[in-house]
Amino acid sequence: MQRQSPAPFTNPGADTTAQEIEQTLAQSRASAERSIALYRVWIVSAVGLLSIWPYLAGGSAFSFIVSSVYLAYSLGVLAWTRRRMPRWLGEATLLVDLVSMAAFYVVLPRFDATGQTPRWTLYILPSLLMVTLLSNFLRYSGRFAIASSTVAAVLFLGVSVSQDDFHPAQLSTAAILVVSGFIAASSGARARQNLDAFARLRLLRRYLPKVAVERVLEDPRAGMALGGRSVTVTLLATDLRGFTSMSEKLSPEEVVRQLNAYHATLLEQVERHGGTLDKFIGDGALVVFGFGTEESPQSDHGAAAALACARDMLEALERLNRERAQAGLPPLRMGMGLHTGLVVAGNIGVPGVRLEFTVIGDAVNTAARLEGLTKEAGVPVLISAETVARLEAPSLRELPAMRVRGRDEAVRVFTLP
Repeated sequence: MQRQSPAPFTNPGADTTAQEIEQTLAQSRASAERSIALYRVWIVSAVGLLSIWPYLAGGSAFSFIVSSVYLAYSLGVLAWTRRRMPRWLGEATLLVDLVSMAAFYVVLPRFDATGQTPRWTLYILPSLLMVTLLSNFLRYSGRFAIASSTVAAVLFLGVSVSQDDFHPAQLSTAAILVVSGFIAASSGARARQNLDAFARLRLLRRYLPKVAVERVLEDPRAGMALGGRSVTVTLLATDLRGFTSMSEKLSPEEVVRQLNAYHATLLEQVERHGGTLDKFIGDGALVVFGFGTEESPQSDHGAAAALACARDMLEALERLNRERAQAGLPPLRMGMGLHTGLVVAGNIGVPGVRLEFTVIGDAVNTAARLEGLTKEAGVPVLISAETVARLEAPSLRELPAMRVRGRDEAVRVFTLP
């Protein structure tokens, strides 16, 4: 039967990640709308105060009345944003702002029979429209940013024509308004991309070490191709000796505290040597080497990195025990089993609920069983012949062959000198 090639790795959690990104953007938009509503109140209040002076000087009260009405509207929008936030509210208020500005300039001369309204006030309109359009940078809606900037350009040209003040040079001003929409759309798209990259990076770091994540980011296709594929790696299984009986005399809080201190000590060495923590199993752990990182290359399937990590773990445990002795705590003892073999690496779990990057196969069982035999052998580390065969000039001591459950014949084992 022809063997089927492994399917390329896919990320089943992608849909969930996309939903989380949309929720984050929605929360950001809601917060931005509250800020915009508050800024609108401040600006309209300032304009209203400035419009009092022409009225007191004998001018038209139209500007003051319009400002007062618009201030009431702005306060209503602000109150609305603090209670509930419909998706369309931001778009609707922006359109109201744009149309209101244009309408104000069209209607103002009819209520200013004194002729005291300076002609130059019309030239402020593009600046007001541009300031209003800046809010699009906070809304992350590319299509609406382009649409609203186009509306603003049309309104500006329409006001100019209605006031008999149109000049072809004003087309460049209208073009700038439209371009601002495209810039806002591009900015929103870039923000979405950055958020997407950050979310996926955080997702990767949940189950891959830092060096492996960096490799995935450099070449996503090659880095993620490990999932769901058969690979030869070196496995390091660890277990804490006698901790179960020790924990019976401790409070639950103290058990967790001591375990966390122990795991933190070991994980420092795992990351240093480019290993991948597969899982914690009570007071034990399974670490994988050989996923192609700089510290743990595929050339020897991670054998050298795993052995170096095992040595450093023992030294780190000695340092931890010295700290424990100073605190009046008993020393900790651990056993480790190292084995190199073929495993299947991939995401196991339920998409959208829980996923775990893990390895499965007979090699995993062999590493765990070698760790279990360290107590019988009276040594802290047992290394299989398959791992030793991938080491260059290893300085190890061979022990008598041992029976490993699941193997028909006794296997050659080695330990540290």
